[in-house]
Amino acid sequence: MNYSPGIYENLPYEEYAAIPAYRSHDLTSVIKCPYTWKYQKDLEPSPALLEGRVQHTVFLEHHKFDEEFVIQPNIDRRTKAGKAEYEDFLASIGNRTAITQDLYDTCMERRSVVTDYIPKETDKVECTLIFEWFGQPFKCRMDWYDNQYIWDLKTCRDASPRGFKQAVNNFKYHMQASIYVDACKSLDLRADGFKFLAQEKAHPYPYAIYELSKEALAYARSKNEQALATILACEKEQDFKPYGLEGTQKIELGDLY
Repeated sequence: MNYSPGIYENLPYEEYAAIPAYRSHDLTSVIKCPYTWKYQKDLEPSPALLEGRVQHTVFLEHHKFDEEFVIQPNIDRRTKAGKAEYEDFLASIGNRTAITQDLYDTCMERRSVVTDYIPKETDKVECTLIFEWFGQPFKCRMDWYDNQYIWDLKTCRDASPRGFKQAVNNFKYHMQASIYVDACKSLDLRADGFKFLAQEKAHPYPYAIYELSKEALAYARSKNEQALATILACEKEQDFKPYGLEGTQKIELGDLY
């Protein structure tokens, strides 16, 4: 199905994933390593990615949990009978994803700490935006939008100012934020800024709210433009060098610490 530029609420994730358009993840991935970006679709989902999916569903759309996930029974898969029982269980759940009771309980505990920030009925949750950016098709999926700010839930190791700023740099969250703001503006949605609800993964799950400055968003936009230029050049030349490097790289004394 083709989607023209616009705002799409209640679009199933499977349909969103199938839309042929670039994402912010393409920009943040290619700027790190074009080679990894090319093959990212072939990679198996990591446990961290699954945990993030569960956490987002529990926090943002808990009423849809049973549609996407099922808690797996306590089966001893070390035995032949246990393996057969588990295979029967997997065959019975259809397209839903099996998760452990412990993972579900942990996500619910985190949710209970930040109930004040659970999206309101008037907020747009998991809202999809289809738009053009520098003449290229893009898509993004906002965690939630309160008709003024774009919000994004991030679970992290360290939610302190120093720790989360490091995560922003490491995972290029500023680039994601910038393209989301541009998406809203291109579709005439008010976007006064981008806020993160950063929550630590470990008990007692402390959290903090962060907002990128206008200067940070402008800098991120320049990085996004650079990343898109890299994508288009790699696709045109079919040249995806690991880290964009050739030959042997020298490590100097000044590089050591």
